[in-house]
Amino acid sequence: AFGGDPNNVTIFGESGGGRKVCTLLAMPAAKGLFHRAIVQSSVTLRAIERDRATEMAERLLAKLGIGRGELGKLQVLPHEQLTEAIGVQGGDGAAGGGFNFAPVMDGEYMPVHPFDPVACPTSVDVPLLLGTNKDEAALFMARDPRRRRLEEHELEERLAALFARSALDWREVLAVYRRNRPEATPWDLLVGINSEARRLAANTLAERRVAAGGAPVYMYFFAWESDFLGGLYKAAHAMEIPFAFANVDDVPMTGERPDKHELESVMSAAWANFARKGDPNGGPVPEWPQFDTQRRATMVFDVPSRAEDDPRSEERLVWKGDLSLYR
Repeated sequence: AFGGDPNNVTIFGESGGGRKVCTLLAMPAAKGLFHRAIVQSSVTLRAIERDRATEMAERLLAKLGIGRGELGKLQVLPHEQLTEAIGVQGGDGAAGGGFNFAPVMDGEYMPVHPFDPVACPTSVDVPLLLGTNKDEAALFMARDPRRRRLEEHELEERLAALFARSALDWREVLAVYRRNRPEATPWDLLVGINSEARRLAANTLAERRVAAGGAPVYMYFFAWESDFLGGLYKAAHAMEIPFAFANVDDVPMTGERPDKHELESVMSAAWANFARKGDPNGGPVPEWPQFDTQRRATMVFDVPSRAEDDPRSEERLVWKGDLSLYR
């Protein structure tokens, strides 16, 4: 209907959109409907287990006073009543209320988890481009009353609370980040450490896809920092979107740095090249090798952009593969 080629379709998404791309990659019914995939900033390794999803649904129905066989009542329920019930019920600690509603590994529409413990077999022939931003958490932490004024003792208190559900020693993690970022303030360090879970999850996905064989995988790391609001957002979650779409002048969050147009030309070309041929290389894009578990080649988007083998490797390795902080 749009005049495009139905045999050359790319799907891509950022944050929740990236998770949806991962979900589609695991669904046999979607096979053949798209031919390339781009996942930005958030991945789905595991879907919700069927029993867990059923338990959540039953809790919500009970809250609403709707029986199991009364689907019609649920479909006509005012959305205000539904969202209020989701927000009030709670207990899971998930964003958006207590219910962690998400796609379900039901054994039929989604026979296996997308990328856990291995990559799903339905999508190994789909070229994949994925990555994360250096300061993902800066977006979510921007309203923190202690932003950019955090003191050392507050940093340590925050990290102790953050790592309460992890077997890692936060002191060991902090020491590595402090060594690698000698100019970083306590606030910068908190943002950086809070951002790492997304990169670890994306790397895990890439490793498992490469292990499965098939189509190539390309990894990126967005490191360009915006000067908007005095640099509050740094290389935040969602910052890469206007660069991929080539509309940085329409998005205030990209700030006033004149070199943003140079990065915009590189990133938008990479996305278009990948959609066209399943390979981001060409035009203004520096040579971008495929990702593998030996070199771990990664395109670092900055000015200038460049491919690096395993960038910030010490920061990655100090987590010892622990994904307990990824939600």
